[in-house]
Amino acid sequence: MTATVQGSVAAVEADIAELTQAAKGKKITVSTLLQLLPELERSRDELKLERARFNKERQQAESLNADIGEDFRSLPIERQQALILHSLSAVLIHPAGRGRRKFDPTLVEPVWR
Repeated sequence: MTATVQGSVAAVEADIAELTQAAKGKKITVSTLLQLLPELERSRDELKLERARFNKERQQAESLNADIGEDFRSLPIERQQALILHSLSAVLIHPAGRGRRKFDPTLVEPVWR
């Protein structure tokens, strides 16, 4: 994904540079440049933000995967919690039925990512 985003950023930056050069060379008016430039800059900024988010998520995933190799029980509780929250997408609690029933751990179903 990041290669396509990187290519898109480069393409938008090339378009911005081309428009700027066209304005400097008097091929287009400054008015036209000012009309076209904000949209291109907005697109460039959105693509850069998307790339930054992707890189951050990838780094977090790599850091979590590196920690899993360690003995889980020896990690601080905060780190254990982060690993579990990153690995789970949901926890299903199935109904226990009618009447007073004791807690049954078999009714708790983790949904792993």
